[in-house]
Amino acid sequence: MKNCGRRFHNEVGKFRFLNELIKIVSPKYLGDRVSERVKTKVIELLYSWSVALPDEAKIIEAYQMLKKQGIVAEDPVVPVDKTLVPSPKPKNPVFDNEEKSKRLAELLKSKKPDDLQEANRIIKNMVKEDEALQQKVSHRASILEEVDNSVKLLNEMLSHFNRDESTQEDKELLKDLYNDCDKLRTAVFRLATETDDDDSALGDILHASDDLSRVINSYKKIVEGQTIMIDIPGSTAAELGAQPSSSNTSSGSSSFPTSPPPSQLPSSFSLLDDELGSLGKNGFIVLLKLLCVIYFYLFTGKECPVTAYDKDGVGVLLHFATDHPPGRPDVLVVVVSMLNTAPLLVKNVVFQVAVPKSMKVKLQPPSGTEMAPFNPFMPPSSITQIMLLANPLKEKVRMRYKLTFILGDRQVTESGEIDKFPPVERWGHL
Repeated sequence: MKNCGRRFHNEVGKFRFLNELIKIVSPKYLGDRVSERVKTKVIELLYSWSVALPDEAKIIEAYQMLKKQGIVAEDPVVPVDKTLVPSPKPKNPVFDNEEKSKRLAELLKSKKPDDLQEANRIIKNMVKEDEALQQKVSHRASILEEVDNSVKLLNEMLSHFNRDESTQEDKELLKDLYNDCDKLRTAVFRLATETDDDDSALGDILHASDDLSRVINSYKKIVEGQTIMIDIPGSTAAELGAQPSSSNTSSGSSSFPTSPPPSQLPSSFSLLDDELGSLGKNGFIVLLKLLCVIYFYLFTGKECPVTAYDKDGVGVLLHFATDHPPGRPDVLVVVVSMLNTAPLLVKNVVFQVAVPKSMKVKLQPPSGTEMAPFNPFMPPSSITQIMLLANPLKEKVRMRYKLTFILGDRQVTESGEIDKFPPVERWGHL
């Protein structure tokens, strides 16, 4: 009943079917010979149908008759999962393709054998595509679930680890869990390259990547005693002040001037926009897939991250990719990491940047806008945001930023300047 259509409901709502149910609970017929469990189930069904199907008057009439006869003393309590609220049907991009559906409808209306054969081929292809899609979704869910379980287990064991007191067996188990997480990074990378145009799926993958990176770094720090490089002295921060009209911005803030019209930009910017911007949603998804590759495999160079902001337990660091996007040696790929080591919740995080007119910057959507309070037994909560910086004239980079967030109950707004970027001539082979 729950997932059946109106025609089926109409059949159930006919007296010839309802009378059989009434006989089961009525003492005049089979009521004295039927178990209470069966009679209770029948009454629950009639009640849930009378509520969920108000257009089926005969069902309501049959249930009310049982109440008048005293067979039903009071309405039963029916759990939500037993009601007739239909299960949500996930959208399927294969069968939601309007162009294919329209073409299929036209072919099925035709009486020509060739058209019917083509319709049959289309249906078979759609079924195959759907099966492949479902397998891919199921595989992705399985990998992300495995990541979640492995990360939680390793974090739990690290929180109780003591280098002097832990047994050799504990250390071996930790090593096995660490190896599992390390292997899962490769699996997550493959997911990123195989994922279809699905923003939410890519967001889940990036979150899984962040979790794996944090727990792996925690293992290296806690168990192996490695020093994880998170800062570099000499980074500068100055007040933003009045923004010059020659700045080019990212994040769409009204406090930052808008970008100059395309006609005033160097030709290479048009290429950047054509490749990454004008493609709209799909273009950004393709970009994120590319950056997943960079995120997993190219951040292995010796270039230290730059601290853009570090105050009250909240930090912002810029990590530089060792390679550039294919065919774009003038583009520097940067991962912005925002960390929270404060004992307070950080929320409504917005990071904005601006560069001179001769350059162009693009910030992709962040992995989140909140960071949980710091737990000394767990890695700090973080937000990841990917940034593309195009510098076709190979000038020295000066970037202004604006950071806003709520720390506990306090609104924080900070601005400054970043100029500790790698030399332009080294971009692509850091």
